[in-house]
Amino acid sequence: MLKLKKEQPISLMKYFLYFLSSLVLLIIQAPANAQCKVSQIVEQGKFEIDSTYLYDGFTLTNFTMDDKVKHAQVQFTALKEQHYKLYFCNSGFTEEVKISIFKEEKDGKPGSDLLGATTAKDQFFEFALAKPGNYTVEYTFPTCENAEYGMTKNECMVMLISYKQK
Repeated sequence: MLKLKKEQPISLMKYFLYFLSSLVLLIIQAPANAQCKVSQIVEQGKFEIDSTYLYDGFTLTNFTMDDKVKHAQVQFTALKEQHYKLYFCNSGFTEEVKISIFKEEKDGKPGSDLLGATTAKDQFFEFALAKPGNYTVEYTFPTCENAEYGMTKNECMVMLISYKQK
């Protein structure tokens, strides 16, 4: 005769703990992932593009605001026979970001800052490139306003690229 073992209540408890721990992880990670809705930012930004220009793509820079100022760079190449406009937008944070644009000189070193601007809250910022060449866009991200209490914010900057033929 075959004897069946009685289910132990501990195995049910294991499943419950696994479910509970998974739920807690989802709750913790949801705000961090929800900060940067790239497709939404890009779609809204496309409406800001001058109607005589064609949308060509975007770059995404993710960063965390904490108790330290951070820097990030994005490389961009402007081709001959085209005019470019770059549009800068963010994930909705209110802190100001410094944006600098440098054109690479013939010796490969960065030239002087062509822009040196600071974004305002939820502002789309536009910059027209005058000449073909390699450019470096440098962001300077501020600290989080409540960093002294251990607060951090996961955010992003999006640069939309548009062009038209000369």
